[in-house]
Amino acid sequence: MAGKAAIPRIIGIDLTRSVAIFFAMLSHVWVVTNMDTFWSGASADFLRALMALATPTFILLFGTMLEIVYRPRFVAGEQERVAVRLFSRAIQCWLLYCVSVFVLYLFADGYSLKFSLATMMLIGVTPFTDILKFYAVVLFLAPFLLWLRCRVGLLPLVVMALIVHAAHPVIRGLPSPLDFHLSMYAERVVTFLFGVGDAKLGGPSILHGTSLIIAGMAFGRLIAGDRTVQSEKPPIGVVTRASYLLAGSALVIALGVLFYDEKSLAELGDMSLRMDSDPLYFAAGLCGAIAMTSLAVLLTQRLSPEVKQRLEKPVFFGRTSLFTFAFGNMILYGWPGEPDTLQSAVFQVVLISIAIMLLSYLFDREVRRGGTLAAAVKWMQARITSLVNMLVGWRTPRVRQA
Repeated sequence: MAGKAAIPRIIGIDLTRSVAIFFAMLSHVWVVTNMDTFWSGASADFLRALMALATPTFILLFGTMLEIVYRPRFVAGEQERVAVRLFSRAIQCWLLYCVSVFVLYLFADGYSLKFSLATMMLIGVTPFTDILKFYAVVLFLAPFLLWLRCRVGLLPLVVMALIVHAAHPVIRGLPSPLDFHLSMYAERVVTFLFGVGDAKLGGPSILHGTSLIIAGMAFGRLIAGDRTVQSEKPPIGVVTRASYLLAGSALVIALGVLFYDEKSLAELGDMSLRMDSDPLYFAAGLCGAIAMTSLAVLLTQRLSPEVKQRLEKPVFFGRTSLFTFAFGNMILYGWPGEPDTLQSAVFQVVLISIAIMLLSYLFDREVRRGGTLAAAVKWMQARITSLVNMLVGWRTPRVRQA
């Protein structure tokens, strides 16, 4: 009989997820308001590099959740339930991606009906929401990744992830579909999956992004221990683990600063290293994400249960991340303003940011209160889950009890 795994919650991870989605939306607002035109130099590069931490942080935390939330349930005999939940989330990501593409079709130049349909089929490209396409795929792959994690252990997966980045020159040097005179659609697919070719996608590719997910699983194991094993020895506390991880990541960042150059900082913020799948982007993103998460855990882990409960309200971005990312970017797709001065650009940044935060807060409040919108969301999620149950047929591979 399947066991029930009790998973203590780490509020610092929820806080970091909220900060990451805020940074992601702020970076998109920066682009829409043409802030690069009015603000440049080292300070702007630093801010953009800081906002660029959003994507690796979000992917890292996804891997962390796989390790500390889903893997204990997977090992405890709930493989089917875990798979259905992850597949359902994948379909939700894809549906939100399709809605965002439809908004692009309505407002953006160049999005013909044909190209919009191709984009919905994951062979196109969007300005801001391709991360939803990324998550739609990796969520489908997640049960297999969990199964592999349980079969071979974490260390071989980490080695495989490191090999991917060590082979960067080889991967980038491989011929792409365009070299064989195939279409740009084929080029985009290969770039999206493996990081091969020169299609201008936001990235990361599935291959390189999976390496970050594996890093997140390793981070989850390091910060929370192995939650599938019971031991008579007192476990090392989360605070102690977070302290070590913060010290280690801060040391690596400090060493990186010693070799800092303005060109690398600018390329971390303008997505050029990310689109090139450069190891520097992943190393910097990984260290920054670990430092930020570990610091958040240290600041919140020893708070009283009452304070933690009060802290859950302002971290609504973490609970509404899919909604915020999808509908927040839809606001940007339809935004009519084109600022011509720094003052007007700053005003629009503040105005759009407030609009996105307010929309997400109202959605979160409505869902928590269980109103009509919450009922509609639950109904839709239930329909998706029913569909997944029918398609999966309860054939997810089983793993022996650890």
